[in-house]
Amino acid sequence: MGGATGGWTLGFIGPFIGLLIMAAIVFVLWRAISTERSGESHSEQSDDAVETLRKRYARGDIDEETYEKRARKLRER
Repeated sequence: MGGATGGWTLGFIGPFIGLLIMAAIVFVLWRAISTERSGESHSEQSDDAVETLRKRYARGDIDEETYEKRARKLRER
């Protein structure tokens, strides 16, 4: 009769282990996808920042030296 208790315990815990495994798989896939997307958005943000910098330079808000220094930093990212 002691074997029946062990079977019941594993029967109760088994589905939770399965859910944990599925959750881990979903988490790994989610991280892979979000990391891939964040790389794209970072590039888009850099393009927007360069465009804003160009507009400020064109308006005369910043001088050429400041423009070059900041543009160089943005290109390095």
